[in-house]
Order: sequence, then C-alpha cells, then structure tokens
Amino acid sequence: MKLQSTFAYLFLAFSIVSFYGCTTVPGFIADQTWSENYALMAGVQANDPAIVDGDLKTIGQSQYVEASSDVIQSHHASSESVILLPVPKSIHRVVLHSSNMEAFDIWVADNQGRWGRIKEIKSITQKVIDVRLNRAVRTTGVKIRIRRTSDDAELRQKNIQRIRGWRIYSGHVRAPAKISEIELYGFASKRDVEDAQNALSQEETDEKELDELLEF
Repeated sequence: MKLQSTFAYLFLAFSIVSFYGCTTVPGFIADQTWSENYALMAGVQANDPAIVDGDLKTIGQSQYVEASSDVIQSHHASSESVILLPVPKSIHRVVLHSSNMEAFDIWVADNQGRWGRIKEIKSITQKVIDVRLNRAVRTTGVKIRIRRTSDDAELRQKNIQRIRGWRIYSGHVRAPAKISEIELYGFASKRDVEDAQNALSQEETDEKELDELLEF
C-alpha cells in the first residue's frame, strides 16, 4: 500500500512539472494539474472490468450493443466500452490503451442518465490515445463507441459469404476493440496538489528516518 501511495504522489508531482515546465519557480504551487485517474475510484463499474483494473497487462474488450430484431442490423452492431462513476466528476481528458482501435466516439451521460456524443476521433494510428476535450464535462458515465478497428476486414471476410449474388451473414462484421485500460482525468484543485506535495514530503521524511535507524 505504501509503495502504491508513493507511485501516486510521484505521478502527481511529475504531472505538475510536465504541465508547467521545468522553469517553475521553487516553492510555487500550481493552480491546476491533472487529477487522479477517476476510473480507478472505489465503486467504479464497467461493462468489462479489465478496462479499469489499473493493469495494462490485462486485455478487455468492448461489448456489442444489444442485438436488434433485424438480423442484418444485428450483425452490423457496434460495440461499446462503458464506465460508470459512483459520483459525478468533471472529465477533461480521456486516455485509451488499445492495440486495434482506428476510430471511435466519446459519449457522456447527463444528470438524467441520457447519453450524448461529445467527441469523434478518426484515423488513429497509435496504441495510446490521449484525448483532450474542448471543455470539462461533469458526468457519472463515459461511453466509448467503437466505429472501426484494424480487425474489421478479417472478421467481415470470415462472417460474410456470397452465394448466388446474396450475402449470407454468419456473425458480426465489426470487431470489438481490444482495450487494456481507459483512464479518466479532470483538473486537480490547488488543495489536491498541496496535499499530494505534503504527503510526498512526509514519505521522503519517513524513508530518511528509516535509513538513519538502519545505519545506527
């Protein structure tokens, strides 16, 4: 637990330096920097727990939307990754770790639980997608709707056959996204930064005292 806390404080301190640059005046406390990863809060729910377990080695995937009564529409169904927060948070940054996503939309839930699209991302080539929203959005739910993956063509070839000019579907034609983690961030308050700095300072003091005792 102590090691995890130390990593958390080091991450926040690193974020402060990255956000304000190396010319920050000593003793100056930043007004804003990135918050903790809200997706790792206690009480968070996801339609695949692997995408919010904090472990990049575990691979989850987006889930298909409920099937339609129309067979063709059902086979063309999109897939989604949904994260529900226990309390409302202001989200300004979404980071996704995926090996096959090429295009997706970001949706958020309003205070009545209705979903609305706020961002469309196209032509992805990197495996870590860092999205900054135009404005902070206060919400209890974030949904990633997959529009295209690099595995779609292979799946279509497998599940579509042409017989006498007819297309015969045997399964989905849009592949789910492979996602190892989705991270959600807002802006930390000045007090959050001060608390993190104080806690980090205390950690360093405790380690120094332990070193002195061992030397003695």
